[in-house]
Amino acid sequence: MYVVEHPELILFFSTFPILGLLIKDNFSDKVILYILIAAAVLLLPALTGYSYIVSNGYAILIYISLACGYSFYLKNIIRKIINALTTTFFLFLICGFISFFGAMGGSITVIQKWKLNGYNIEYKQDQGFAGGALMTYRLSKYAIIPIFLKEVDSKVDNDTINRCQIKFDEEKLIFDKCKIELKSMNK
Repeated sequence: MYVVEHPELILFFSTFPILGLLIKDNFSDKVILYILIAAAVLLLPALTGYSYIVSNGYAILIYISLACGYSFYLKNIIRKIINALTTTFFLFLICGFISFFGAMGGSITVIQKWKLNGYNIEYKQDQGFAGGALMTYRLSKYAIIPIFLKEVDSKVDNDTINRCQIKFDEEKLIFDKCKIELKSMNK
C-alpha cells in the first residue's frame, strides 16, 4: 500500500548510501550511534499500530537508520566513495523497478480531511489499475500524545443516495458529513 501511495519515495530510498557517506565523513561514531538509537526508539510506536501525524514520519526514520547503518558499514571499506555510488546505482535500479510497478498499480488520494473531537477522518479515493475507484472513510484516533494517530475503523462509501451519516461501528460513532459533526451512537 505504501508503494502505491508514495512511489517517488521508494526511489528516493536508493540514495541512503550517499547520505551514509556524508554522515561518516562529518560525524563521530558516537554521534552516529546516538542518531541511530534515537531513530530506532522513534520507530517503536509502529509496533503498537500508531503512526505519526507527519505523513512520512516512519519513512524518514527508516531512511536515517539505513544511512547511519551504512556509515558503520563504510568503516572498514577502503574506497568509500566508489562503494557508496555503486550501491546507490544498484539500489536505484531495484527501487526504480519497484517504484514503476507501484505507480502502475494505481493511486491513493485523500479527497477530504476532518479533525473532530480527538479523531481524524479521511475520505480517500483508491484508484486501482483498472475499474472504478474505491472510496473509503478512515477514522483515526489521536493518542494521548497528539503527534500519534491510530486507525480504528474504516467504511467503504457505497452510498448512492448521498446520505449524510457514516456509522463507525468499532468506535460506536456517527459522522455527519453534512453538518461536519461527530457524535456517539449511544446518544
